[in-house]
Amino acid sequence: MKTLQRALAVATTVALLVPLSHARSPIRREIEDSFVRLHEEVGPCVVSIETEGVSVPKGKKELDELHQFFGAPLPEGQRGETRPLATGSGFIYDADGHIVTNNHVIADAEKIEVLLANGKRYEAKVVGADADTDLAVIRIETDELLMPAVLGDSDTLKVGQFAIAMGSPRGFEGSLSFGHISALGRNNLWGLEAQGIRFQNLVQTDAAINLGNSGGPLCNIDGEVIGINIAIIWGANSIGFAIPVNEVKNIVPDLIADGKVTRGFLGVQIDDATGSIATALGLPDDKGALVEVVRPNTPASRDGIRVYDVIRKVNGEAIENAGALIRKISSLPPGETVMIEVWRDAESLELQTVLGEWNGAEEASPKKAPILGMQLREVDAGLRKELGLPEGEGGLLVTQVVAGSPADEAGIRVGDRLTEAAQLPVGTVDSFRMLVKERSGANKSILVRYARGDASPDITVIKVP
Repeated sequence: MKTLQRALAVATTVALLVPLSHARSPIRREIEDSFVRLHEEVGPCVVSIETEGVSVPKGKKELDELHQFFGAPLPEGQRGETRPLATGSGFIYDADGHIVTNNHVIADAEKIEVLLANGKRYEAKVVGADADTDLAVIRIETDELLMPAVLGDSDTLKVGQFAIAMGSPRGFEGSLSFGHISALGRNNLWGLEAQGIRFQNLVQTDAAINLGNSGGPLCNIDGEVIGINIAIIWGANSIGFAIPVNEVKNIVPDLIADGKVTRGFLGVQIDDATGSIATALGLPDDKGALVEVVRPNTPASRDGIRVYDVIRKVNGEAIENAGALIRKISSLPPGETVMIEVWRDAESLELQTVLGEWNGAEEASPKKAPILGMQLREVDAGLRKELGLPEGEGGLLVTQVVAGSPADEAGIRVGDRLTEAAQLPVGTVDSFRMLVKERSGANKSILVRYARGDASPDITVIKVP
């Protein structure tokens, strides 16, 4: 062993004496060449998108997309009115001129222009868009030969793999950055939920992405598209998100054929069946989707689903949480008969229902827009009994806190019960939302009193963006 150690020491010393210019690793050179080739091969597939929106009164407050989105509107003009401009990215889907991008890049645009990698500019038309996934397809008319991107398989991704982001950050066309896949299956980003994006099974990456990268491809080391850049955490370093490319494979053909996506609809407002709620309902584990509201004149109301039911299976497939139920029901066609297993009164029960058709924002749950990063549930008589609270106790139960949100930074946790805000009692989600809205703006905050378990009530300050 000592002989081996001396040999290694001598080998290391000799290596240090070799000039760095002669010691370059062939493996490092091969990796570097791979990135160069990738840009040369994929670059022609990537486009820059410029949009011009409708005229709006000067000074009108726009959505603060900088918190989560690329391509924030840039007001132009000096008097009277502004015409919001935005830049984003996309990639060529097929030789017929179809281009994939984000819905928020082209939403409400009066004019869309596409700049190809060769410098040629074309006006584009919207073919179809899906706000639920934030995907859209636009098309250009051209006789030139277009190079479609190669789509990979996002189901095979692993944390730690190389990830390469391409697009037009800050309007700098043809930019490339690389990093790794940081995490998979990210969801519940509160800024995206507020924008109506229901499906967030996102890929997280530390590849450098900025305003303007939205809609551009996230690629693997082989140059295959594995995701579509969608969002960043504003103020954080190297935390970006992309839609898995398999969503593109599922959604884009429908957008090209029909201009929209048709999804199944059940008619319930749901939340995760976890923590104290799972315990109170006697669940064997913390899996499933708790039914909070059954909407009238829907498949759920017609076929016997009730408030406090926990949906555990659909067609025999286990449902992990609320998001999984949304994805499952949405993947099924309207009119299909499905078997739903629910947990009711401490036992399993199977129900049969025929799905309706999802009509987008018209049927979106009003509670789905988080407030300061919190999902809240009103403490009514039924919930008061479940939580073992005395008569007269109320407030708002915190059922979800999004990481990095104002509520999270203020120390609010799932299971806390908000009792006062701005020194006023709060009994409904709407009243709390109104108090927050009144205090929105720069450097504003709201004083919140909350109860946690058996501890004495506490007070915290939550920043209001």
